[in-house]
Amino acid sequence: MWKKFNIKTQLVVFMTLIVIAVEATTLFFILKIQKKENMQNAIIETTAITQSINNDFLKYILNPNADILSDITFRLSAFKKIKGVVLFDNEKNPIFKYGDSKRLIAEQTKIFEKNTIFTKDELFIKNDISAEDYTFGFGLVDVDLSSFKQKQQSVTFTILAIFPFALLFGFIMSIYLSKNYTSPFIRLLKAMKKSDPTNNKIIKVTTDANNEIKELFDGFNNQMDEIYQSTLQLQYQANHDQLTNIYNRFFIEQELQVALKEKSDQGYNLLYIDLDQFKLINDSAGYQAGDELLKMITNNYQETLPENSIFARVDGDGFMVLYKNSSKDEGIKFLENSLEKLRDFRFVWANETYSVSASIALVHFNACEYTLKELLKAVNTTLYTAKAKGRNKSYIYDPSDDLTKRFNTELETASLIKEALKDGPTRFELFAQDIVPLQKQSNQISYEILIRMWDKDNNFISPADFLPAAERYQLMAEIDMWVLWTYLETVTKNKKHIEKLHSAHINLAGSTLNNPDFQAKIKEAVEYFDFPWEKLELEVTESSAIGNFNMANQFISWLKEQKIGLALDDFGTGMASFEYLKSLPFDVVKIDGSFVKDMHKDPTDKAVIKYIQEIAQLKGQETVAEYVETKEDVEELKAIGITYGQGFYLGKPRALSSWLD
Repeated sequence: MWKKFNIKTQLVVFMTLIVIAVEATTLFFILKIQKKENMQNAIIETTAITQSINNDFLKYILNPNADILSDITFRLSAFKKIKGVVLFDNEKNPIFKYGDSKRLIAEQTKIFEKNTIFTKDELFIKNDISAEDYTFGFGLVDVDLSSFKQKQQSVTFTILAIFPFALLFGFIMSIYLSKNYTSPFIRLLKAMKKSDPTNNKIIKVTTDANNEIKELFDGFNNQMDEIYQSTLQLQYQANHDQLTNIYNRFFIEQELQVALKEKSDQGYNLLYIDLDQFKLINDSAGYQAGDELLKMITNNYQETLPENSIFARVDGDGFMVLYKNSSKDEGIKFLENSLEKLRDFRFVWANETYSVSASIALVHFNACEYTLKELLKAVNTTLYTAKAKGRNKSYIYDPSDDLTKRFNTELETASLIKEALKDGPTRFELFAQDIVPLQKQSNQISYEILIRMWDKDNNFISPADFLPAAERYQLMAEIDMWVLWTYLETVTKNKKHIEKLHSAHINLAGSTLNNPDFQAKIKEAVEYFDFPWEKLELEVTESSAIGNFNMANQFISWLKEQKIGLALDDFGTGMASFEYLKSLPFDVVKIDGSFVKDMHKDPTDKAVIKYIQEIAQLKGQETVAEYVETKEDVEELKAIGITYGQGFYLGKPRALSSWLD
């Protein structure tokens, strides 16, 4: 509640409370001191009275007679404050009483013990009547304190009368002080509320004072200036690419949002430029060379930009140009100029000359024709179409074009893949196909793990449709990790199945083997799952094995330490020679089905199968023949000595869950 009041109100209330507290404390101590003083004065006054008549009391004790008694009575009557007196002999027997002595008689025991007793309205005091160090008797006196009390009340009333004036004075002073001392803070607060340093709207505060207020005001003014300068710097950094100092994706997407809302007489042209084979320069000459190339191309290309255009770097080697208020023909002409400008850009680094070119996409659009997401999807699709045509090619967006439709489909499929990786609504499911021993009977099972996909309406999406899209959009490593983890998570819950299992083959994409995330994932799996790792075979295709194996030596050694097997898939179809079969560390060689399918008609295919089997046998490797479709295939492969067969004749793919049942 208190915090809701402003500082000025708080200060007034606080100072008023201080005045009240000071006045109350003053009154308390004055009354206390006054009371103590009154008690002392009463004792002194009473002692003086008793001493003045002490000789008369002594005379009366020694020689009691009526004259002395009359004289004592007369003298006591002169003291109005004395209510009563009782005179005792040395044996404490009362021998004389004056005035109202009832209270003295009633309290005589206490009075003799304490000598002095104060009550609310009276003082009881004992006076020894003595001479020459001998006590002849005692006098008990009852003194009326009403006069002292009236004096004390008079002081109290005086203080209370002063209190409202003191309170009023304190209140006025608190208002004055609060106004003067809170005024700078109120000015500062108003300046803070009205200032907007991010837009250079700053209310400066000044003062003639040369104290802490001046330091506070100067600090505020400096802080506002610093915020404005920092805002400019942050805005620049937020809108510009750090390497090339041109605009970045964030800025050009903002401009695209504006363009999609603002009508233009001729419309807009959006160019997406992607450098060809830029990755090769990064890999061969290093990232520093790649960065220098990007800066050189940026500086060189800016010379060709129209005045009403925005140039931005949107990814590693990708750039966009928004050509405002321009017709489609103007956009095409600019596209051709850009293509020529970047056709054969020469770049020298470390005495080596590199040549780069660019693929360029063009989308002409009008306001309200697309959403930003739709526009970016269209230009991405157009760029992929351009790159599919080869180096230094361009393509103009046409939604009715077959290539555009194909890439649109792939983009949509890539979105579905991402959904499936995140568990919905599109979903993946693991299937498995038998790998059957041909040379001996066995109760154990082997299979290759396959992946299938269904959309949210439970429509089947063929691997032939979604795997190319996954390759293009670099999602294969994530799919392979999902397959590996899901398979292990599923089968490790069924110990009987694992006991019956001879081997499980899992396919990997060419890039997966060297993917650090996949390597980390399989290492995590080895720690997490209780699985006999010698029963796991990782398959890679012949075409991807050559380069990737050379770069993954350390990881392959680790796999071997874990007893995880490696299988060479689709052997015979790629560029590898039989020399690689002898040198690469495979445990299983899978012979491509194209040889199996034609081996009955083509003696060359049969000879290739025999040759692969003989080399594998010499190296202690097992062989698997794919696409086994007939009984005749089985008999022929058995005769050749092939270890295993895989194909529809031996078993069609079925859901992994059915294997566990």
